[in-house]
Amino acid sequence: MGAAIAAVGLVTSIVGTFLPWLKSGMTTRDSYEVLSLRDLAGLDGVAGGVVTSVWVGLTPLAMIAAVLYVVRFRRIAACIGLLFGTISGTVALLAAVQGDSKGALVGISIAGPAVTLAGAVLTIVGAITVLTSNRRSAVITSGGNP
Repeated sequence: MGAAIAAVGLVTSIVGTFLPWLKSGMTTRDSYEVLSLRDLAGLDGVAGGVVTSVWVGLTPLAMIAAVLYVVRFRRIAACIGLLFGTISGTVALLAAVQGDSKGALVGISIAGPAVTLAGAVLTIVGAITVLTSNRRSAVITSGGNP
């Protein structure tokens, strides 16, 4: 059950990264378009490259975790899911805390961060469920073989 919850969370988080994160006038931008504006924010150089690489790397990380869940390497997938959920959830939470600035020319659009944060929470809950569940290796019946 935990693996299914985590998988839904992974998909939800990735979908959230493609929803609007920033609005300027009538234009909305998803999280990847916001990253392309990093030069304007003064994040060029090494710091900007690291931020961009980590954020863009979330999608392949989610895909790896999903594949590992499917091929039944659930504990490894759960560890990757915890990493994914922590990174995406932290960024989404920081953006969501800024809130929806209605009436402002430039502001945070709450849709993307909220969906990403919800997915991150589901991913973490599912991963913790997988990591804390007992593994069943065999069932022993009385008077018989396992």
